Order: sequence, then structure tokens, then C-alpha cells
Amino acid sequence: MAALKLSLIQKYKLENAYTYVYSTGFLSPACPEQGTSILLLTRREESPGVYTVLVLSETGIQEIELGEDFLDRENDPVLFSYRDSFGVIKAKKEIAYFTGDFSSPEIIPIKSGFLLFSKVLPDNARERYFQTVSDGSLIPVCFEKEVYYGLSRCFALLDFDPVKKEAKWKGFSEIEKNAFMHHDDRTKDAPKIDSLKIVNNELYAYTSGESTGSVNKWGMDYYALAKISSEGKVKEKLLESEQLKAGGKKSGVNGTFTHSDYLILTPLFNNDDWKGKQKLFSLRTKEYLDIVMPRGMTKHSLHNICGELCLTALYDRGLKEIGLCKIETIPVPSILKAVQN
Repeated sequence: MAALKLSLIQKYKLENAYTYVYSTGFLSPACPEQGTSILLLTRREESPGVYTVLVLSETGIQEIELGEDFLDRENDPVLFSYRDSFGVIKAKKEIAYFTGDFSSPEIIPIKSGFLLFSKVLPDNARERYFQTVSDGSLIPVCFEKEVYYGLSRCFALLDFDPVKKEAKWKGFSEIEKNAFMHHDDRTKDAPKIDSLKIVNNELYAYTSGESTGSVNKWGMDYYALAKISSEGKVKEKLLESEQLKAGGKKSGVNGTFTHSDYLILTPLFNNDDWKGKQKLFSLRTKEYLDIVMPRGMTKHSLHNICGELCLTALYDRGLKEIGLCKIETIPVPSILKAVQN
């Protein structure tokens, strides 16, 4: 199996104690000489109700506290990046849009429907912070409805115009369950959504099965990567597991999209076939790749990739360390190897 070998560029030591990496993003500066900045949504341990965006650059860490008005027991904030700016979607109703030095966001209201009394999002929809990636201004967002476990089984698309400072919701859908080999006909539960991505006008979703039981206790029933329509129809399956519970061994893999061709796959258990180690899956070549971390960083987890840059983090009862790495070895696709040989 090919491997992506990483080398360390910079380690960020955190002055404050943070809880977890909820989602991440990359900023592409208008001037390349300025360098790429990295976004990270987290929360402070001392005030876990307050979300914080960390902006990491060559000069250090800029901490942007979102404030207590982002604390909503029903809706999580959703972080997205757009070129050299970023936004945080608040409670389905508005965007805090950060530009320039990010000192003061512009508040952009989100229209909920095209007509005066129409609604795209149902009242019981709850926003979830799961990582979303887009190469344009159409942002896919994860939602939960009816039963609330902090999961996501629905999605909507946010049509965002940063020039006109306008935003509106488009569609609200579930992924069709019958398209997956191991779906459960005994329930109406839609597939869970780990992460969403739009690239080249195509929408991708990673699902971690349908099971309503605790996956940490019982394992997943299946997982899959699919190209879907805005209505949730499965257009193509790029990856689909076996029926994981059939073997009687707890198993499961979560998936997170990156700002690159790669999907990050993270196993739930250390005693599975992957021995708890992350892998990558290429959307282009449909191949798996191992990840080789820099020396002394084997306990870091990979969270995002953009070009040759990679974001890693060390979690040990809290966020301890953040790493910026670069890809040292880029694997040659097997098709190209065959031609060369």
C-alpha cells in the first residue's frame, strides 16, 4: 500500500487549554506571499460553553472568541472557509463573516425560503458542526431532526454570496438508504453523515451507517463514501464496507473530507484490522494510503490537507498540541506506475 509521508513545518504550543477539534479549514490568500492560514474550531476548557476559532499562521495563533451568543443547546456553530475569509453559521439564521484582520465580523442574515411564508429548513432541524468542505460559495451543512443525539442524518445547502452579502438555504434532504447494500429495512432511519464536500459542482457524503445504538459500545453496521445529488440520491458509490456486525467483532471507521483529493479515515477501535491507525482514501484514484507521521508525532491525528500542507493535532484529555506539516512523499498512482514500468 502506498503511503503519504509527512515532515514537520511548525508546532504550535497552546497557551490556553482547549477541549477538542470540532472542525477545520484552510484560507487561500489573494497574495501567495502571505502564506496559507489554518482554521480550527474548538472550545476553551475553562469556559466550555464558548466556542473559539484559532487562526494559525507563520506568525503564531490568533484566537477569535465567538462569544456566549453562539452558545445554543440546540444548534452547533458551523465553520466554513471561503478564499481568504471565513464564516461561522449561527443557529441557522445568520453568518458571522470574518475578513481582513478578522477583528470584527460582518453579520449576514440567512433567508429561510424563497417566498414570504415558505421554509426550506423544518423547525425541528438542528445544525451540527461536522466538517464541511467546498471549493465555492455553495456550502453543505449537516443537520439533525426529530431525535437529537448530536448526530447528523440530514443536510442542506447554503447559497452564499460574499459580494452581495446575501445567503439563503437551498433544499433539506436525507441520503437515500436503499442505495447501500447493508441498509436496515426494519427502520426508517436515514444514513448518518460524518462529513460533506462540494468540489467541481459534485456533492460527496461520508456515512457511518444507520445504527442508533452507541457505536463506541457496539460498533458500526457499515460505512460508505458516495457521490450524491442535492436531493440525497446516490449517484455513485466510491467506497462501501462489508456488514461490519456480521463478524461479531466491534468495528467502524469515521470519515472526514479535506481541502484536497483525500478523505481521512479514522478507525473507532485500536484492536481492529487497522490497529487504530488512520488511513487516507483518494477520491480520484480510489486507493487507500497509509499515513507516516513525523518523528515524535505518532500520537498526532490528521485533521485536514490542502495542497502539500497538513494539519495535525495531539489530543490527550484535551487539545495539547497542533502541528503544521507538509507532504514529503507523494505516491505515484498505480496506473502511472504501470505505464512507467
